[in-house]
Amino acid sequence: MIAKNHYVACTVLVKDEDDRYVFLVKKESKGFSFPATEVKPKKTALACIIERMKEVLSIDVEKLELNELTNAVVQDNRVPLFVFTYEDESVKSPLELLIDDNELTWEHSEKITKTLEDWEISGVPQFLLI
Repeated sequence: MIAKNHYVACTVLVKDEDDRYVFLVKKESKGFSFPATEVKPKKTALACIIERMKEVLSIDVEKLELNELTNAVVQDNRVPLFVFTYEDESVKSPLELLIDDNELTWEHSEKITKTLEDWEISGVPQFLLI
């Protein structure tokens, strides 16, 4: 189990109407961050992040694929970052997947470059090549 007050973050990659991948991000006053949640006692980080995604996204979790698990350093704190891909032929727009959470949105990689830099993601994650 992970220590108390430890956070875990994620993003989901979904194809948009132009068949380009977009990232699930959280709107901030100055840019974006990745959705995060606190790891709860007696639960794994993965279980907590999937639980959070089910609260904010209308998805079939069986279609969710773990693309990458990497570490990020945010304000001197190490945060596991789960990167998922989601494909569902019936979804016409990624916006359909959002459940009334005005803080979340979908953005192309070029728009969240600063977020990727701010999060100091370790190594060269494969999802950056998408």
